[in-house]
Amino acid sequence: MKTPSICVLLAASTLCAHAAIVSSYSAGVDPTAGTTGAADPLSQGWAASTGSPGSFNYGADSTNGGWRITDGTAGGAFFYQQSLSGSAVTEMTSFGWTATWTTAVNRDAVSSSGVPNGVNDYYNAGSNQNNNAFWLEVAGNYLYVLSFQSDADGDILISDGTNTFDITSGVDSLSDELGTGAPSVTYVTFTLSYDVGGGQASLSDSLGGNHGVVATSGSGSTNRIVFGATSSGGQGSTTWNSISVESIPEPSSLALLGAAGLLGLTRRRRK
Repeated sequence: MKTPSICVLLAASTLCAHAAIVSSYSAGVDPTAGTTGAADPLSQGWAASTGSPGSFNYGADSTNGGWRITDGTAGGAFFYQQSLSGSAVTEMTSFGWTATWTTAVNRDAVSSSGVPNGVNDYYNAGSNQNNNAFWLEVAGNYLYVLSFQSDADGDILISDGTNTFDITSGVDSLSDELGTGAPSVTYVTFTLSYDVGGGQASLSDSLGGNHGVVATSGSGSTNRIVFGATSSGGQGSTTWNSISVESIPEPSSLALLGAAGLLGLTRRRRK
């Protein structure tokens, strides 16, 4: 009689503690070089920024464990966006959220359609890798835009528009689809966590970097998640294996769970 009551309590605890996923993308494949079959974000409720992608601004299976987004143009862009529901916004602004994404930064912006005009890739080292980003926006509250960058040595950096954080240092970490050593890929998982009490978000990564508080890019004008080449005036190429934005569980639910647990233990002692 005692064991089932404990099991029910533990099961309820597990269910209540889970965060709610409010936006997500999964390539559905392992993040490794040579892995094909990444899912199109359009099949998972995302919308493309344009219905007419070009040879150097588009999205496609990278064949390296994710969905590649490329912009090698001087005036184009290409990204995916997904709107946040009203209930999701309420949960996020009331209790906080955590955004996690796994991405590789590519050395080359590879053409989508053969070799147009004799050019197959646009080299993205240094200042040319500047417009691929993860973007989280909640109207009237905050806009976070974290843009990927690289330097001439192949180090990966990320900028919030005010600060630049070193993700890798002293080692060439850019992913290659062309040339010597290709294919090679380096995925990094980033986590951006928003604390409602402090009113700020902090960034960390899977390589052990804890970068602290990141700056906002304004208060936001709509409710959405964006990833890809977000600026028509820049270039860049990234490959995306997964994205997940989760709201933090409502405190009252956890408090109710605790009360129920204490009640169950009290009843058990009386038997």
